[in-house]
Amino acid sequence: MTLVFLGLFIVLLVLIGRSALKKPGLILRLAIHVLGGIVGLWLFDILLSLVGFEIPINPFTIVLVGFLGFPGVLALSALQIFKV
Repeated sequence: MTLVFLGLFIVLLVLIGRSALKKPGLILRLAIHVLGGIVGLWLFDILLSLVGFEIPINPFTIVLVGFLGFPGVLALSALQIFKV
């Protein structure tokens, strides 16, 4: 699973580089937003696991942060920390 998220991270870096070189269209901006949320979930989960918290990564959380982007990752983390 980590290799999948690592691959998505590489795709995200390529998309960000492409948007920096020319004016990004709507699809490119949407893809960066969605991938940013998903990769952010993975990275934040790794950081939280260092202090003993974990966010369950399942299809629901992946779809949720895909729609909300990185703020969704922060909201999920807060809910997990408060045991909601």
